[in-house]
Amino acid sequence: MLRGFLFLLFVSMIVSEIRAREAIRPATDVEQVIKDLEDLHVDTIIERGPPCTLDVQKDLPRPNQVQPLYLRPHTSEYWLPNGKGQLQIPRGASIELHCTKSFANVSATANTDEDEDDSDEDAPLLLQVAHNTRSISARCLHDRTFEWVGGKHELRHFVCKKALRYSVERLQQQCGEEAGGQAHLYRVGYNISDQRFITTMEICHDASQLRTHYTHHRLVPASVHFQRQVKRTEFSQAGHFTGYNMHTLYSQRHQMEEAAQLLGASSNPGNVGGLFDVPRGLFLSRGHLAAKADLIYASQQRSTFNYLNVAPQWQIFNGGQWLAVEDETRKFVARGGLNVSVYTGTWGVMSMPGSEGSGFFLARDANNNGVLPVPLLFYRVLIDSVHPWRGIALVGVNNPFATQAQFEAEYVICEPVQELVAWLRWLQNRNLSKGYLYACTVADLARAVAHLPAQLSEVHELLV
Repeated sequence: MLRGFLFLLFVSMIVSEIRAREAIRPATDVEQVIKDLEDLHVDTIIERGPPCTLDVQKDLPRPNQVQPLYLRPHTSEYWLPNGKGQLQIPRGASIELHCTKSFANVSATANTDEDEDDSDEDAPLLLQVAHNTRSISARCLHDRTFEWVGGKHELRHFVCKKALRYSVERLQQQCGEEAGGQAHLYRVGYNISDQRFITTMEICHDASQLRTHYTHHRLVPASVHFQRQVKRTEFSQAGHFTGYNMHTLYSQRHQMEEAAQLLGASSNPGNVGGLFDVPRGLFLSRGHLAAKADLIYASQQRSTFNYLNVAPQWQIFNGGQWLAVEDETRKFVARGGLNVSVYTGTWGVMSMPGSEGSGFFLARDANNNGVLPVPLLFYRVLIDSVHPWRGIALVGVNNPFATQAQFEAEYVICEPVQELVAWLRWLQNRNLSKGYLYACTVADLARAVAHLPAQLSEVHELLV
């Protein structure tokens, strides 16, 4: 009988221990972070306890400082925040920080601008980094505190000495074959080593036409929490567009001169009547394809300022209906907790009123053929990465001079379906000068836009 009592007591103690261990399981979001680390081959021990949690708006270097790349160690991937805009690193795990040149020493009183090389030499140092150090592995201790070479630091202390330098590299792979031409894929991002390129977007670009067919990047729930106050940078040719000055070609004076010649008027920009009106937004801007605000970190956002990622877009449309497309798709992805693949591109050539259907181009090649066309349409395609047979295509007309009849008769190239999609209730065409929008199935748009990847013609189901 005593033996039976002792056995029951032993079993009771075991059950209590199991229940006690179950009671201190980490929160679900922490479990997800740990799960995400399984494929990273990180040489570290994940410790029990809450992760290091940082707000990407508040807990990283200030906008006037140069943030490093925030990477998953030994990979070519950014360590992205969660859907709440929080960067979470499991306790004991490390995050890789990378500068393209070197990290800066940071003083206790540092208030450096991007152009400053060093902090005040007389001030006490919070962080002292060996010259030409490009990569740092910081291990999560607790809260916002990380360990590096025996010291305790916050990630906001790690800043780069010089502005990060991104690359735009042409790949051997061709794209847009069905549309003819000589388009190639390009990758945009940061070249860390021969084996590691941190991609921010891919671009299908025809250098012979100075035309980008489409860009490709991803939207995740965290995209809605993109870092604010990231200073816009100068647009760069990034080593491409040989023989052309893209800054000049996009200038307002040049575009008005090209319009005047197209309309048979004098080359005096004042002779294009009311077609150009800067205060009203009637001029051609460098319209982003992969939007700056689609990308989360400062380093990602700055890589969007290259001329392969833009096309001539009427500013009244750029800041009107197209801005709504960008904002609303980010919100939709965040609400649904989605991970989507995004193709943003151009189609056709716009004609100016009175040009008798002649296409509007901003440049001429050596044979006097028009290049750098002003697109007739801009589109944004969303593909669900988990269910790749689901997607939606949003199309906008880049012509502030068109009438309702023209929109419906000439510029709708796929069957409109916006009435079937509840999250597109915002899609209204009340002010046509700010752009005309409609939505289609991806497969329907792909049949009309020959340069899109072939697999998109199989995406028939709507992303609702």
